[in-house]
Amino acid sequence: MDWDPKITDTELRNLTGAFFDEIIEDAPKRIVLSDENMAGHCGHCVKRGVLYRWRRRLIEVFSAQFPHPVNEVHLGVRNYADFFASAYVEYLRSVTGQWFVAEPVMRKQVLENMPSWHNVLKSVVTLFPEAKLVVWKYEDFRALDTHVLSNLCGPDIDISKLKKPKDGNKRPTASGRAVAELLQRIHKDGAEVALQERMTLQERYPRGAEFGSYDPWTSNERAHLTRMYERDLVDIRANPDIALLEIEHA
Repeated sequence: MDWDPKITDTELRNLTGAFFDEIIEDAPKRIVLSDENMAGHCGHCVKRGVLYRWRRRLIEVFSAQFPHPVNEVHLGVRNYADFFASAYVEYLRSVTGQWFVAEPVMRKQVLENMPSWHNVLKSVVTLFPEAKLVVWKYEDFRALDTHVLSNLCGPDIDISKLKKPKDGNKRPTASGRAVAELLQRIHKDGAEVALQERMTLQERYPRGAEFGSYDPWTSNERAHLTRMYERDLVDIRANPDIALLEIEHA
């Protein structure tokens, strides 16, 4: 892959070896590693309208770095409309003018390529063959919060005794207004110039009570993507290799 920086297999093995050696010295019963970029990053999703274009190759390399078998993998999935909207906001946070993809292009790519979480999860099953795969819906996360955390920590940890961290350096999230302002400036002044103002706009129009979240979809497009998501969840529920955590309804 023609990416920068380029890291050889040997360099990667030295880096991951040093990382794990220090942890394993303490002989822990359980290691919990969190990595949101296991399958790629938001730019891979936005530019092609797919869920992580190089996911199989990247997950394969990622899984190969563990010195011991991975027993569990825990992942969340999200409505495609909301996921790609959020991915586009994150993409705008770091993209350079050279690689900028306009919003209509992103929308067209997503609608034409029909993303599938089930296919992503099947890749994870294949590339972590000894692991139990546990999945939850982003939309249920608040209600499943303690269940998800308990699964991650394992049966030996009483999560009721854990203290929630105090986030004193919370990063503002761009609102729909901030994205609209940025896209207008890109149209007017070009991506290279306008993108220099993204952090200023994000701080001026943070997502919250005054400024809502970014939503690029028409009502018909959102309904279509939601139907795709719900159909995908049916397949995920039926897959015996995947444990889907869901809210119990009376």
